[in-house]
Amino acid sequence: MQTHDDREFRRDWLKSLEEKAARMEAKGQSTITAGGPGEEPIDEWKSHGVGVRQMPDDEHGILRVSIGGGDTPIGLNYCVFRGGRGQCVDLLRKALAALQDHE
Repeated sequence: MQTHDDREFRRDWLKSLEEKAARMEAKGQSTITAGGPGEEPIDEWKSHGVGVRQMPDDEHGILRVSIGGGDTPIGLNYCVFRGGRGQCVDLLRKALAALQDHE
């Protein structure tokens, strides 16, 4: 017997996620991915069920890619990157190959 219907679970899960995001923002912990105060995305689009956002380049010229999502109660697959799109694609290919190579 379920104690919560699916709608309540989704609502509680999303509330928990929002609270975590608020705590991280208050501590200044997600500025690389989310952006700092007043920092605006360069471009945004959605493709293949993934929301993509290009943020301004990293101040040190480091390529940065953050991806997340998966099989969650709500669709939230995302990819946020800093640096050249082609360079980030190449880096992701290397990372994917490295993930696949490990036994």
